[in-house]
Amino acid sequence: MNDPVRDLYSERRYPDLSHPVTDISRLWVSARVAGLERLAEPSNCRVLELGCAAGQNLLPLAARYPKSDFAGLDYSDTAIRNARQLSYDAGLSNIRFETADLQHWRPSHPCDFLIAHGVFSWVPDEVKTRVLDLCGQVLSDSGVACISYNTLPGWSLRRDLVPLVKALANNPAAAGLGETVESVAASLAEMAGSATAHAANVQAVCRDMVKKGPTVLPFDDFAPVCDAVYFAQFASWAAERGLRYLGEARLQDNLPDGVSPEAYDRLAPLAADPILLQQTLDMLSGRTHRNSLFCRANAPLEDGTTTAVVMNFAAGRGQIELPAVESPVVGHFRQLLEETAPSCLPVQELVELTAERLGGGWDPARHFRDLAGWIYQAARLGGIELRSEALEIRRESLDSPRLSALNLRFAGANRPVVDARHFPCRFPDGHERLLAAMDGTQPADQLAERAREEFPELDFHRWLAHLAERGIVE
Repeated sequence: MNDPVRDLYSERRYPDLSHPVTDISRLWVSARVAGLERLAEPSNCRVLELGCAAGQNLLPLAARYPKSDFAGLDYSDTAIRNARQLSYDAGLSNIRFETADLQHWRPSHPCDFLIAHGVFSWVPDEVKTRVLDLCGQVLSDSGVACISYNTLPGWSLRRDLVPLVKALANNPAAAGLGETVESVAASLAEMAGSATAHAANVQAVCRDMVKKGPTVLPFDDFAPVCDAVYFAQFASWAAERGLRYLGEARLQDNLPDGVSPEAYDRLAPLAADPILLQQTLDMLSGRTHRNSLFCRANAPLEDGTTTAVVMNFAAGRGQIELPAVESPVVGHFRQLLEETAPSCLPVQELVELTAERLGGGWDPARHFRDLAGWIYQAARLGGIELRSEALEIRRESLDSPRLSALNLRFAGANRPVVDARHFPCRFPDGHERLLAAMDGTQPADQLAERAREEFPELDFHRWLAHLAERGIVE
């Protein structure tokens, strides 16, 4: 890395974050939907993360899948020491961390999942080349690489705003706009308004900068290196390393927001040329960032993946409210998702329960085909969550709440805890002390009394129920 990048990581601590988009349970689903065969299942696989920082993203995955092997690399020896200590304290023996400069590191064995989140666009060109080279070298025959990067033309406005915001923050004559990049961005957002499409875009970007705040911005928009690339160019570079584009890490990101259903219909013939199709969608949607999946060019792919592939997955209620459908089969299935939320159950089990509710009206051939097709489309829209395995979240008893060994360590170190879906969870200052006390030895009423004394504004039992719903309390 060049000196400015090294200096940044030496002087500042990279934010402790898990990245839900890299959850290997979801990556497995997206790769299978794209037709990749024989991909190792998350419960028994090998995972490598490039740029793992202090392990906040990789450690929860290792805790969830004790029979899989995990390895994390990072330039910062301080971050690696912290990651190793946490893995030891949490009793995780299936994960190792290594201090390494990617330009000189050599893999010793292949991996089934390679994660490079927040790396590619933020390193010099020679390291970008090395990241792609490693993907071509280290992936197993049916392995998947998940790489995040900024995309053009959507990123161009943000790229042009950054030097302006810096100049205003450093100019005494502009002191009325603020003295930090966050306060200047807030002023620009206020002044831009939304009278025109361009003004609305400026306002949205500036508000996003404010939302990221001083912890994230130095490593993102205002990093010493923060590049963007056209998707077609990125895919071409990957192809030169013997890699094939599979799709986006999140199923719904294959159909980006801002593009009308009519436009998708007109672009349907481009499905035979996925690179051109995706570049066209980037142009129409203004997408600024991608988390793309790649496999080896010679990896076995199913030709024309059928909707029946969803029977390999577990399903739960998604984040998007889907429109009503007249089909009674779909209606019963959706009702089951509501009843079993926030858990995810095997699709096979949900289909069998749907058939039971229909009774004699169940037509196996027709109804299964229709239901499988609806599940597939609903998942691509974000209305259903698909995972590689069931996710059971029980809330029967919260008498003596207990966090996992890893989340107890996270809370004790003032780090975000990570929920069952790999989302980071931050709470107001001080609340981590309550979380760190949830080791299963203290009754909920005793914890509630402590909460009343230290945080009188906190509705403890409601908060505890929220933790349970997110799978944080075991």
